[in-house]
Order: sequence, then structure tokens, then C-alpha cells
Amino acid sequence: MTDFTASVPATPSRNHWLAALLVASGIVLGGGGSAAPLPEMLLQCTAALIAAALMLSPGGPAALARADRRAWIVAALIVVLPLVQLVPLPPALWQRLPGRELEAASLALVGASGRWMPWSLSPSRTFASLLVMLPTAALVPLVASLGGRGRALVVTTIAVMAVLALIVGTGQISGGGTVGGGGGNSLRFYVPEARFLNGFQANHNSSADMLMIGMVALVAALREWLESPGSGPNGARRRQVSPALALSAAGFTALLFSLAVFLSGSRAGMVLLPVPLLAVAVIAWPWLRTIGFPGRRIGARDMAMALVAALFAGLLAAWLLRGNGAVARIAARYDFAGEGRPEIWRDALYAMQQYFPFGSGMGTFAPVFDAAERLEAVAWSRTGRAHNDVLELAIEGGAFGLALMSVIAAMLANAARRAWNSGHHASRPQILFALAALAVIALHSQVDYPLRSMALGFVGAACAGLLMPLPWGRNRVSKHA
Repeated sequence: MTDFTASVPATPSRNHWLAALLVASGIVLGGGGSAAPLPEMLLQCTAALIAAALMLSPGGPAALARADRRAWIVAALIVVLPLVQLVPLPPALWQRLPGRELEAASLALVGASGRWMPWSLSPSRTFASLLVMLPTAALVPLVASLGGRGRALVVTTIAVMAVLALIVGTGQISGGGTVGGGGGNSLRFYVPEARFLNGFQANHNSSADMLMIGMVALVAALREWLESPGSGPNGARRRQVSPALALSAAGFTALLFSLAVFLSGSRAGMVLLPVPLLAVAVIAWPWLRTIGFPGRRIGARDMAMALVAALFAGLLAAWLLRGNGAVARIAARYDFAGEGRPEIWRDALYAMQQYFPFGSGMGTFAPVFDAAERLEAVAWSRTGRAHNDVLELAIEGGAFGLALMSVIAAMLANAARRAWNSGHHASRPQILFALAALAVIALHSQVDYPLRSMALGFVGAACAGLLMPLPWGRNRVSKHA
């Protein structure tokens, strides 16, 4: 059972609620991408107002200062590259950067070869990327500054928003609320003619990520709520719920969200589904051990058999529903004929070679890729992303971007290792949730661009904060799983 000391308030403080509000706002408003600038602008304004409220509230700055220094280092590493890329450089420096020959020649034609220019090929795009990164980076120390109950509130907020996204997605799939009698749907906030379960996201792949993360968040919040100390004498548990009931709730959650991931039409989501399912099983392990079979407890082999049975049941259900229109559309997604990602990666690798090791500037992928794309690979729609966040970072940030990403990943991995064994971190359900969410985002980044979504960026930043030590290390937790 989690042991919260007197340093954690009995009820969530103002900082707790502001952090939860920022995460909720990010999930709702940050899913449109660059094609929906107004919601993102509203999100940035909301983040600025929340930051002002934190700075002006009594004790707010002091509470933020208690965040572990590693959280501040991660936040600084997130924003340092676009900041440096905006600094004007003398001609002797920027003209020697790889890929600047055409720009230097163009300025020479108009007699401006002596102009100071920034590292980035497009300062306006890099500045726009910086505005997106700032609230994301700020969320890391904000969550890290929270106590155990504040962090539990953040996890619960993510779970609640995932449930709301599932409800909205149900309306999207059912086709209710048509617009003007056409094929649109008033519950689709970005692409009215979309055909999959998108929730609050414009991209169905991002929707799948949010659903998988929400699945783990909901089970982690359930266990946190059942096992955290109550307000009564002797720190009694809040509720006495049978392990069988808790396990049934976790199983129903996993089944419902797995079905939603399938309805999102994301092929990568279906491939990654074992990651959140495994996290759910680990979080629910104490309930599994308590129930057991007659004469013995449930073991790892029993769990593996249950997962295989669940997978078989899902495949059987998909086969039985093969005649359903929505299911047929989703099943058609698994035909990889005409898949364009390999061609995009080929041209993106060529673009990376033109600007490596310094990169072209954060946010400049689209114009850089347009110049590098082969004519025979040009499609009717413009390629706005590399469909591989690591490759896109290598193009925009070069070796410096890859180095910063590696340092952040190493710091989070070290924090996760310490968090699992240390008594100065939040509860293990929170740690498991954070690890599962970051794993989903990191793995999906190899074939798509979840890190380019502010919604997933906010969730990832919150999870990074969850892995940091509790403020001043004055909270203790037990080490059971």
C-alpha cells in the first residue's frame, strides 16, 4: 500500500488541479496537428494562462522549485535546439553549413551575401515548433513537482479523457449527428469525412495511441484508488473491493479499449496492442495472485494462456463480424499493397544526408522533403511528415537532435530504474503506466509521427514527470507490484 507522508496534502492542491487541467486541455485541443492551427493556438494560450496562475498563486513558484533537477534538465533539453537554431550566425559560419549552397547563391544574386542568417532554413517554422515545445517541456517539471496524490490525479485525468474519447469515437463510428445531410459527422472535429474511430484526434494512428495509453491509465487509476490510504483513522483503504471484481473491471477495460483500437483502423496500433495489455496484466497482478485457481494461485503460465485466449477470441470476433461495413473498411487497411512509407523513407534519408550533421532546422521537414523527393515518387498529396520521428529529427536537428534525444531517453531510463526500486517515487501503478505510455509512443514513432501531436506530446511529458522522484524525496511507497 502506498504510504503518503505529511508532506503530501490530504486533498489535491491548486497546482494539482492546474496540472490536470493542462493535460486535459492538451488531449482535447492538441490532436489536430499543423492542419488545425486554431485549436493548437488556443491550447498554447491556455498553457500560458495556467503558467501565469502557477506563478502568481501563493506558493506556486516554491512548489515548482521542489521538482527534481532532472525534470528541469529534460525540459531544457527539449527546447534548447530550436532556440539555438534561431540565433543569427555570421556569413562565414552559416554558409559553411551543409545544404546552404542554394540559399547563399540566392542572397549573392541580390547583393546580400553578407547577411547574418540563423541555423534554421526557415526561422518562422522553427519558431512555431518552439511555441509547441514550450508548454510540452514545462509539463515535465510541473508533474514532477506534484506529490503522490497530485500525480494520481494526472493519471486519472488521462484515463477520464480516454473514456470521453471512446464515447465520442462510438458516436463517430455509428454515424450519428450528420452535417447537412452529407457524409460528415458533427462529432468529427477535424476530418468530417473520416471513417474510423478518431476520438479527439485528427489522425487515427494518434487515436490508437491515446486509447492504448488510456487503457493502462484507467487500470492504474483503479488500483491507485483502491489501494491509496483513506481519510479515516489508521490510514484504512478507501474501499474494500473484492479482487475478483477489480480484476473483472480491469479485464473489461482491456477488452473495450482493445476493440476501440481495432476500430481506429491503425495497423501499428494493433501490432502494439500487446504492450498496454502486458502493462495492464502487471498492474492487475496482485488481484490475479489473490484469486488463483482451486488449490493454487495463478502463475505466469496461466497469464500467458489467458492472453493467447483473449487474442484468439478477438480474432474470432473479427471473423464473425467480417460482413459488417465498418469492420470491412478496417480489415481492408491490412492490405499493404501500395504502401508509400518505404518510398518516403528513401527520399527522407537522402534529405537527411544533404543537411547532416547540423540539420535544416526544427519544423522544416516539409520544404526540405519537397526539394529532395524524386519525381517518380511524387503523389497527389503533399508529404508533410517522414512517418518516422527519429528520421525526421535527424533531418531537422541533425546529429545534435539525435544526441539530445538519446540523452533524454537515457535520463528517463535511469529514472525508471531508480523509480522501481526506490522509496522516493510515486506508486508502482503510476510508474508502470508511465513506462507503458512512453513505450507505445516510442515504438509507434518508428513508423509514424506521434511526437508531432501536441496531445501525445503532453501525455509523454506528463509520463516523464511521473518517473521523477517525488518532491524532496519525502514520500515513501511499498515495493510490491
